Amino acid sequence: MAAILVRFEPILPCQICRFGRCLSSGWDDQMTRSANFNETTAIDVELAGDILRVAIAGLPEIASRNATKALAELRLNHEPFRDFLNLPPNGNPRINSCLLYPPFEPSADGTLFLASRFAYAPYAGTALMAAATVLAEMRNLKRAAGQCRVKLLTAHGVMSVELNRTGNFVTQAKWFTAPPVMLIAEAELLMNAGDAIPVSLVDAGLPYLIVGADEMGLSLGDYSSLSNAAIELSAAAGKQYPLSRLGNVESYDTYLVMFFSQIADDHIKTVWVSDKGEVANSAGGTGALSVLAACENSGRVAPGQSTRVEAPGGVFECQIEGAQATVASDVRIIAEHKFRLGHPTLCQ
Repeated sequence: MAAILVRFEPILPCQICRFGRCLSSGWDDQMTRSANFNETTAIDVELAGDILRVAIAGLPEIASRNATKALAELRLNHEPFRDFLNLPPNGNPRINSCLLYPPFEPSADGTLFLASRFAYAPYAGTALMAAATVLAEMRNLKRAAGQCRVKLLTAHGVMSVELNRTGNFVTQAKWFTAPPVMLIAEAELLMNAGDAIPVSLVDAGLPYLIVGADEMGLSLGDYSSLSNAAIELSAAAGKQYPLSRLGNVESYDTYLVMFFSQIADDHIKTVWVSDKGEVANSAGGTGALSVLAACENSGRVAPGQSTRVEAPGGVFECQIEGAQATVASDVRIIAEHKFRLGHPTLCQ
């Protein structure tokens, strides 16, 4: 096998300041340039074991300034750009990207679209927290220690993220959103072998099947078995409980799967798996909230309780209180990249 040259560019304090000054002026021009992505600037942010690549310049040109229509435009015309960011030689299996545009509305600080390895989607909790962290650095928001809020427009409306600084750096992000919607609180999913698997169907902006790993006799460490089970579960749910009948067809048209095992009253372990059987390192913000909502509904977790939702890569602190839900995680900027067509940089 041929050796791969890796160029990893850490963000140093002086680079962050330079980066912020550079992009805080003329942001609209820089972020809408290079529709053919001959050169794209992206910032990698690590949180809860996930790597979010926030693309900020050299983005696809979007005609619409309506976020829902713009998302449809990305899906229709710009699939190659999503692959360009996430797949080798520029990306790797740990990378999920999002696109940060200037605000389409005056109520927002920026406009965000998820451009993950799996699909274009309105948003993800991790993407929102990562993009808010980058935007705060770009605009030098409250560079002293303390808190600030960033609002990002998505195809599902404006989302709010609270950032905490330690010294000059953002070290924690908390996403504020509405609680997930229980599409079907307790269902029995009929499998090809004739088994009936208890599941919950949850909409957190993305549609999830919440499945107890213990009830299926699965180990959260057995990724091969989880992958095979997720493919079968998602397909079965799509037939028995089609999302079109449940009013959810805009974000993603097949169920993602969250396997979980309860460790304590306030501690849940999870593994996130796509409908294609791809296992993620992180629970994701929407996935973590979906598990918590299902566990509260079944009485496993007390309503309103702050709960650790742990994935292989790291931990989220999640809470659902009345009409508000929050997901918090430690964050840190780890790299800046300039990707040029024909001259890729691989981040590992």
